[in-house]
Amino acid sequence: MEKFHKEILGLMGKIDIDCRNEGDVIIIDLSGQLDVYNSGELQKLIDAFMARGYQKFILNLDKVSYLDSSTISAFIHAHQRLQKIEGRFMLAHLNGAPKDVFEMAKLHEVFDLYPDVDSALKE
Repeated sequence: MEKFHKEILGLMGKIDIDCRNEGDVIIIDLSGQLDVYNSGELQKLIDAFMARGYQKFILNLDKVSYLDSSTISAFIHAHQRLQKIEGRFMLAHLNGAPKDVFEMAKLHEVFDLYPDVDSALKE
C-alpha cells in the first residue's frame, strides 16, 4: 500500500491523517483536533480499509490535542465492527486532554491502549 495523507478541517481546527501499513496492520497517524466535522471522515477511512480486507488498526494519537464525543463514537463503531470479525482496534500514545476524556468515561477499560506504536505492533 502506498502512504496516504489527508487534511480535514473541523470546527476546532484541522486534523492531519497519515496512513501506512506494516504487514497486515494499518497505522493511522493523527495530528490536530478531532471533532464532529472530521471524525466522520476518519470513520469512513477505516471502513474503506476494512472493505479492502484489513482487520487490524493502530491509531497513533501522539499529536492529537482534542477529541470530542463524535470521535469517541467513531472509535466505538470501529472497535465493535472489528470485534465481530476478530479484528483489532488499538490506540497508541493516548495522552493529555484526550487521555483525560478516556479515563473519565472509563474507556481506557474498553479499548486496547498502548504507550506507542511499536508496542501495539507486537500484539
